[in-house]
Amino acid sequence: MTLPPRMRRLTPPSIAAAVTVAMLTACGASGPGGNPEATNEPTDGYPRTVEHFLGSTEIPAAPERVLPLDAAYVDSTLALGGNVVGFTTFAEDVTSLPEYLVNSDWNVGTSDEAVPVGLLWDLDPELVASTDPDLILSAQVRHGDGYEQFSEVAPTVMSETTGATWKENLVLTGAALDAEEEAGRLVTEFEERAAALGEAIVEANGGEAPTVSVARFAGDAEGVRLYTPKSYIGVILEDLGLEPGPGVETEAEDIVTYHSQERLLDLDAEYIFVATYDDGGADGVQESKEEYMSAPLWSELEGGITEVNDEYWISGVGLIAAHAVLDDVAEIFDVDPQR
Repeated sequence: MTLPPRMRRLTPPSIAAAVTVAMLTACGASGPGGNPEATNEPTDGYPRTVEHFLGSTEIPAAPERVLPLDAAYVDSTLALGGNVVGFTTFAEDVTSLPEYLVNSDWNVGTSDEAVPVGLLWDLDPELVASTDPDLILSAQVRHGDGYEQFSEVAPTVMSETTGATWKENLVLTGAALDAEEEAGRLVTEFEERAAALGEAIVEANGGEAPTVSVARFAGDAEGVRLYTPKSYIGVILEDLGLEPGPGVETEAEDIVTYHSQERLLDLDAEYIFVATYDDGGADGVQESKEEYMSAPLWSELEGGITEVNDEYWISGVGLIAAHAVLDDVAEIFDVDPQR
């Protein structure tokens, strides 16, 4: 099973609408008016039918073994108290979930049995089946081609994409785990924390929101990546109320723009956050980064440059990862983390 290396950018719907749809979907499994007695259905919320991007999936009983095939759904499953039994990786030598995810205060689930089932873009069907899941979660942009195969293994729910839609994906996970209200509460809690943190940063900055940019070295031939407001990290920065740097293309439809050595000044802002994809030395990412950082224009950047953790600033795409970003931001700006 394969998938394209780059994720498409899609505009996320409103969180409130997503919560409403998820709750109506869950109620639909209990008969007219959401009354379980109307059809003699169990009162524990199952069976339930979840509407998702690729169709309609019936989940017969409360999932006890969840197989999330994308980082966004590993994150959301753990945030909602689910049991993760498998996960995909970006490198073949990865055998465990990242530390920031496992040890987070926002992780209320379990992952003691979790094992890798292959690379994100090259799953091992036998490993997938060996986890004996009773629910599979992913996105069409990741694994849509395998939807029918996965559905033969376990009830499968897929969003359209990941990244900027991480809040909607949390709500979708809630629909599958009978945790719609908790998913909505977690979204509200995050947004309130981000807003309070942003206000503290503005106050510490003399009453004005500082400008920020997020760049990533990932070995791209097109150049260093600069993240737009349409990305996962862009959504977090927007929730914080921080201003994009002048070189950030705020009207761009893609989640990133690419900048050659001749366009390095586009990265400039009062605060420049730099992430680096860990390729294990295989794809020349570190060499490319060193080349760019030794280019003449790099030394002309005026903003303060801070190296950040690529695992959750860029790849995490979920609630737990987003809270880890807020922790870093509070430390960088030396303000109360609002935890």
